[in-house]
Amino acid sequence: MDSPDPRPSAGVLTPLSARAAVALAAPLAVGLAAHRPEYGAIASLGALFGVLAATAPARRTRLRTVTACLLLGGAGAALGGLVQGHGWVTFGAVTGLALLSGMLSSLNRVASLAGLMLLLNAVLAAGLPPSGPWWVPPLLIAGGGLLVLALCAPPGTSRTPLSGPAPAARRGPRTGLRAFLASAAPWNYGLRLALCVGLAQALVVLMPFERGYWVPVTVVFVLKPDLGPVLSRALLRAAGTAVGLLAAVAVFAAVPRGWWEVPVLVLLGALLPALSARGYGAQTAAVTPVILLLSDMVNLEGAELAGQLMADSLIGCAVALVVGHALWPRTRRATVPHSSPGPHAPGLRCPSPVR
Repeated sequence: MDSPDPRPSAGVLTPLSARAAVALAAPLAVGLAAHRPEYGAIASLGALFGVLAATAPARRTRLRTVTACLLLGGAGAALGGLVQGHGWVTFGAVTGLALLSGMLSSLNRVASLAGLMLLLNAVLAAGLPPSGPWWVPPLLIAGGGLLVLALCAPPGTSRTPLSGPAPAARRGPRTGLRAFLASAAPWNYGLRLALCVGLAQALVVLMPFERGYWVPVTVVFVLKPDLGPVLSRALLRAAGTAVGLLAAVAVFAAVPRGWWEVPVLVLLGALLPALSARGYGAQTAAVTPVILLLSDMVNLEGAELAGQLMADSLIGCAVALVVGHALWPRTRRATVPHSSPGPHAPGLRCPSPVR
């Protein structure tokens, strides 16, 4: 059975919007002031992931979720930076992290989001152009996450109690770990995600992609097993990406690079919670221009990047649909057995049928 849709009410959207606007724009402003806009953009990217994780109405749950995502996201960025540009070594590392991320999806919502950030940050750090030593992007991403953590510190508007511990934790760590590894569900989700992400990463190695990181990123968002039906998510992902890319192209045409992009991020950040509450397609349309604008600060490709990302998104959707949906064995109707669903992000429903 699906858990209730926890989309935020109008009263919650105002603080969420303010937090997102500050978190996305402030790091970029600091980077511009320091004459290192690429550093500010990477920190804003870390803040974006923190904003997407910081949607639980209960303050303690928010802090716990953002902290877990901050730690695993930083670890993923560090690993991605270490294997960047190493071809099949990168493929092996990303595929292994996809296996772990998929398995974490069967634990609970916090573990699933943290595993998602682990994988996404690794893919982005391995695919974006280098920005200084390998350890710089993890620190910047962690800095953006810490900003979100600080903004989450004030008490929230809800007094929803903290989700209880998972049954595995109550049985003891060793017993819980053995039961987890012996269960078929974590391996099914993990292997499915690893196969599709690995195939996407192999295409990046074998084909002359300009910015191939968008192919595995698309696969992750479409196929993550606790985020909803694969077919509908692929269609929504493609449509949302197209709308978001058109918005980004309009910004590139009308807004000069530099300080003028800071108020654009303020606006996009303020809109992000409201659009996310309308569903996955609207959330994708809101997130895509943010990622595109921040990526442009690193690689300076402007509107030319939009067409590449659209093509890469379609390839990623095709990989997820064919390998992760059409050809996957008849376990597709299983649900992710979260023992403690808890509050979760608007537009991301959990658990949901994996069709």
